[in-house]
Amino acid sequence: MTRDNLLNASRIKRLQQIEASPYADVRVLEDHYLRRTLQAATVSIPAYCDARFVQAATSGSLDMFPIVSKKNLLESPDLYYPKLGLKKFATSIGKTSGTTGTPLMVYRSLDSVIWEYAFVHQHWAWSGFRRGMPRATLRGDMVVSADRTEGPFWRHNAWENQLVLSSRHLREPYIQQMVEQLARFKPYLLQAYPSTAFEMAKYLQGSGKSLHIPYVYTGSEMLYPHQRALIEQAFNCKVMDFYGMAERVAFAAQCEHGNYHVNPVYSHVEIVDDSGQPTDAEGFIVGTTLHNLTMPLIRYQLSDRSRWKPGACPCGRHYPMIEPIAGKYEDVIYGSQGNAISPSIVTFAFKGLQFIAQSQVAQVGPAKWEVRVVPLPGFGVPQHRQLIENIHTLIDPGLEVAIVECPDIQRTSAYKYRWIVNESARSGA
Repeated sequence: MTRDNLLNASRIKRLQQIEASPYADVRVLEDHYLRRTLQAATVSIPAYCDARFVQAATSGSLDMFPIVSKKNLLESPDLYYPKLGLKKFATSIGKTSGTTGTPLMVYRSLDSVIWEYAFVHQHWAWSGFRRGMPRATLRGDMVVSADRTEGPFWRHNAWENQLVLSSRHLREPYIQQMVEQLARFKPYLLQAYPSTAFEMAKYLQGSGKSLHIPYVYTGSEMLYPHQRALIEQAFNCKVMDFYGMAERVAFAAQCEHGNYHVNPVYSHVEIVDDSGQPTDAEGFIVGTTLHNLTMPLIRYQLSDRSRWKPGACPCGRHYPMIEPIAGKYEDVIYGSQGNAISPSIVTFAFKGLQFIAQSQVAQVGPAKWEVRVVPLPGFGVPQHRQLIENIHTLIDPGLEVAIVECPDIQRTSAYKYRWIVNESARSGA
């Protein structure tokens, strides 16, 4: 009810009006939100209370603010998190490990939570979806216990006419029951991780079955061409992907023509080279929040890489475009029953844990995982136990899990960081 209400409905309508406006008008609105955000940061974030930042915020000079990263937030929380007295205005705390496996918390205001839902609905509307139409969700929600063996493996959210399915049961004999429930429910769209939609699509293909769900919305992971092709075939659907993150510093939504449009009213996005300079070539995505005034993130650099895409889109929307994200480099790992485990689901094991600089989850044998942790001071036996318990409770109770502390995580020859790796001798272990 917090997210789906009359205020949310009015914001969705407003976003649709903005979307149809000339881009020059959109930029004026973006500049207004950006100036407001910078001014809020000089009040709530200690790192920006200096007079030079106050002056830069007044003039809207974003380039006077330095680029920061997750590392800055982890190493200097006293500088980049809101002042103690202002934290009470946060209505929720976003917890994420991200695909680097490094836990992070972000304070969110009620206003930003409502805005987030409006932006998501704006994207859904690009496929013709309207509030109240049936939709299904196959993401990381803890719908039922991971060790449950009797159905149902879903829940119905009557308020939003939403069917929420357990992605932890995407294997025989449970997956057939979920397929049958989806067929009965007949959603207009399905929200899913690429890996969860792909896993169900593989089951449909292997069993000679199919579903008819007009649109499948994917996000939170890389969507690979082979995944898209099989998902569209098995679900008889159009895949609409989006790019976002828990820090909420960028939102790029794929339109019906396959282009990723950066929403300039959601955040201010830059693409910079290795030296932090703007580039038209491939570079790092840097974003500034526009609606979370409790904890504004200013020029926050992500590990993801992309580049601006020139030209106009046939869809008629004037939002700038980027190429598909070229960042996250991951493997596929498997559960105790041979089922593929989504990297986004693996992140649930790290949420709320502290004292971890980096981590890597490796499959080293059938039903055997090794979690490598670069510890910070304070990481000890309680964290070991909690991490193992989280994996058994939230992911798969049948896994054998070992926690290994190490000084660093090895990178690839191209210096890419792989958070999920499969080192098992059996490719389908």
